[in-house]
Amino acid sequence: MIKMTLARVLAAGLMIVVGSGLKAQKGVEDGSMYGHGEDSIRCVRSLSLSRDFVKQRDYATALPYWKVVFDECPLCSKNIYLDGVKLYKNLLDNTTSEVRTASLIDTLMLIYDRRMKYFGEKGNVLGRQGVDLLRYGRDKLENIEKAYGYLKESIKLREEKASDAVLASYISSSIILFQNGKFSPGQVIEDYILISEMLSNDPSNQELKETIDMNFIQGGPSKCEDLISYFQPLLESKKQDVSFLKMLTAILRDRDCTDSELFFNASKYLHPLSPSAESALNIAILAFKNKDYTEAMKYYQQALSLETVEDKKADYYFGMAACYDGQGNNEKARELALKASAIRPNWGEPYILIGQLYANSKETCASIRLPNSIYWVAVDMFMKANYFPNKEVAFFENVMEGDTFVVGCWINETTKARFK
Repeated sequence: MIKMTLARVLAAGLMIVVGSGLKAQKGVEDGSMYGHGEDSIRCVRSLSLSRDFVKQRDYATALPYWKVVFDECPLCSKNIYLDGVKLYKNLLDNTTSEVRTASLIDTLMLIYDRRMKYFGEKGNVLGRQGVDLLRYGRDKLENIEKAYGYLKESIKLREEKASDAVLASYISSSIILFQNGKFSPGQVIEDYILISEMLSNDPSNQELKETIDMNFIQGGPSKCEDLISYFQPLLESKKQDVSFLKMLTAILRDRDCTDSELFFNASKYLHPLSPSAESALNIAILAFKNKDYTEAMKYYQQALSLETVEDKKADYYFGMAACYDGQGNNEKARELALKASAIRPNWGEPYILIGQLYANSKETCASIRLPNSIYWVAVDMFMKANYFPNKEVAFFENVMEGDTFVVGCWINETTKARFK
């Protein structure tokens, strides 16, 4: 049996006494909190019972009492709407019927609408409404469009007070609408920039920002031309905006758009404002692709001096080795490739580069005894690279040590299976 507090018993009794001489009228009809007469007694009693049952998480018993209050005295307490959300989310979590789900979502949305009508707090409530509609109704595009609208207006009203759930749901709904042809690339990028800039200035938001970045990278526009056409006109006006430049270079790098002039210029603007190994590396990579080896080496050196993770320095030494290779300085290229392999011993790329340096030196070294001996040391380096397949992986392809194996593609050569 439910335990009612003394205050509630007295309150209910008082309402009976006060209301006994009045004509019955519901609060929804006369705009009062509880109504009058017998209707006020019914409202007070139903509110007390529904509240206590909700607190005990006995939602099934609470529901009929809650419905009385929701329908008859909507002004009596904001708790009607807080409890109603709990009740209907519980029902949604425990149904598998598509028809029932749609009906329950409609009621859940009505609860939010009524709360705003009678108790205001529009920005806050719209955010909650949008989050829940996206959560429970995302199988229908029309629900996602509605959710997006609620979330957009909520963010506009609350600005920096918008909750993490609202910001994350806003980007999620925007990406889904883009993927389904409802939004242009420009619209979803605009939404992403809005949220990204809201989160960039607060270190406590870093985890949420990383999640939103990942969602955008995985689900947002993937074509370089779409990204470039949107961001290019913005770059000049934002060339002093560190957060924007970091966001832009990260997107372009993750979309493999690093060959673009936009990426190069954004990286050049970013590096003096916020020098980092990453920003130096961005410039070095593009300079290397443009065969500007002197410029590339300059920024690889800066990346080395700024890097705090030892393993990453192997990449920078290898990049410099490739630059010296491009300039025809074989000895310096080998020296730096060996530095890279010393930092990351199991990495094969430096040995491949050295092997290629040796193999390409036959004419340069034509005066040595047995000129073709160059290929011996070249093969030595290729063997050190140890790029043979993994034995366990080969086993699942039914390939065993010593088996004859045909390498397909354009190569179509027969070889012998060997493993690491």
